[in-house]
Amino acid sequence: MIQDAAQLSLEKALMDGVQEMVFVVRVDDGKMIYEFVNQSAMKKTELDESAVGKSFHETQAEDLADRVRSQYLKVLESGRQVIYEDSYVDPEGNFRYSKTRLTPMFDEEGTCSHIVSVVQDITNEVLAKQESVEAWKRLEESRSYYHSLFEHNADAILTLDLKGHIKGANPVGQMLSQLTMEELHGRRVLDFVVPEDRRRTLKNFRKAKNGIYTNFRVTINQKDNNRLGALVKFIPIKIQEVTAGFYVILKDMRELDQMVELYMESEKNFRIIAQNANDVIILINHRKEYLYISPSLEDIFGYSPEEYEKKEPFHNVHPEDLEKLYGTLSASIKNGEICKMRVRVGHSDGHWIWSELHGTPVYEDDGNYSHMVMIVRDVSIQKDYETKLEFYAYHDPLTALPNRRYFQEALEKALSDYHRKGDNFAVLLLDIDKFKGINDKWGHETGDAVIQEFGKRLKGGIYKDDLAARLGGDEFIVLLNGIDSAESALHVMNKIRHSMMREWEMDEIILSVSTSIGMTMPNEHSTLSSILKEADKAMYEEKNLKKTTF
Repeated sequence: MIQDAAQLSLEKALMDGVQEMVFVVRVDDGKMIYEFVNQSAMKKTELDESAVGKSFHETQAEDLADRVRSQYLKVLESGRQVIYEDSYVDPEGNFRYSKTRLTPMFDEEGTCSHIVSVVQDITNEVLAKQESVEAWKRLEESRSYYHSLFEHNADAILTLDLKGHIKGANPVGQMLSQLTMEELHGRRVLDFVVPEDRRRTLKNFRKAKNGIYTNFRVTINQKDNNRLGALVKFIPIKIQEVTAGFYVILKDMRELDQMVELYMESEKNFRIIAQNANDVIILINHRKEYLYISPSLEDIFGYSPEEYEKKEPFHNVHPEDLEKLYGTLSASIKNGEICKMRVRVGHSDGHWIWSELHGTPVYEDDGNYSHMVMIVRDVSIQKDYETKLEFYAYHDPLTALPNRRYFQEALEKALSDYHRKGDNFAVLLLDIDKFKGINDKWGHETGDAVIQEFGKRLKGGIYKDDLAARLGGDEFIVLLNGIDSAESALHVMNKIRHSMMREWEMDEIILSVSTSIGMTMPNEHSTLSSILKEADKAMYEEKNLKKTTF
């Protein structure tokens, strides 16, 4: 029980600990209903937990609700992610700027069932941009001093603002990108870097902001989709000792790269990267002999190249991923195509690291396969974030029980099995009696603790194959699979009631907690909607009966 509580606290911290405001909105017959609002959002807006289960217009001023809804409708109409910037007044009366990313989530039928909104506060960035406008004006006045160096340099030179947006380019920069100055202006320099090099570029841009200026290699995309290698360096543009932007110098490395390729072809066993590469580079020939292993292997996976060469190839790839790895590499060699996959790679200390592997087959002049160049990158943080997002799309962050979306999908399957095969089931709808009084008297922290404990007791009162979920607020629902009669369902209901009747101790507070339960079973005319309505009706009949008896 202590471990469960620790796990729930950890999962809640992962979601509620993020600085961005996070909203999960359910799309139901054209209606948009808040299904989740994290702590950051409740601190920075007028919303609180009561917003869950309500629409935009039920929780916000009409003009704001209309503006928000219009952006969500763009996601529904396009089926794609929408990013927009907006402004708002926080609870303390401060004017804030925000950047919102709306991401659609689709069910198995391809219908958008939820929209996840992540709102980032960009107030500082906007204010900084406004403050830098004057600096850029002053910079333009002094450009004539650098005209010859800039315009007639043999290397491509771009000027960037502090956010990495292009403000200018010399003739070689325009020629290298194959774009005019009008087409370049305002675009991010990252847009011209191939996806696999963007992380490295962004890392060096941030280092330059901190006063560390290094040369690094990237591959850039031209307008005609040709790729070319470039040596890049960020140089600060300072006005009165304050950095107002950056020069980016890009040296075309195609000629040098061609010379290197000729050298690699003649030498066979070649070195393709510098010794300080961030990713792991492995060259392995058709006899599964290592031709080269980069030193970065030790930093990421804990093995020195010398130690690793003595071991069997792929000895530290997870057993469940080996078959996929061999199949993908074999297909790449056969088709002559670059392959990409994710596998779990073992660290020398025993833990697994999710890694992304890019494999490029290399052939002799006669067309025979020579060796494979593999680039392995640690993507465990990205994988963990994706897993957490997937979990919270289907689970309630407070109780870790399945949420409404998860339950509806399970109920749809159970109803389909009932109509096709006659597999019977029952649905129990529950809420906590007088829960509002608990919140009002003891506060929301105690209320949250009651909901968590209720979820634990509810899960403990059903069988392993049954499903308990939280719909929202103090409302829970249970799917009892394989129920052959109402008596069997009543037996589970009584078991749940007895579980709730045990003494409740919450931070030295002794509470008496009970529940009202509505039960229904399907018939030949049942639908998803009718089952939920019948369970709801049964629950309120019991609740009214309790009031009458009292």
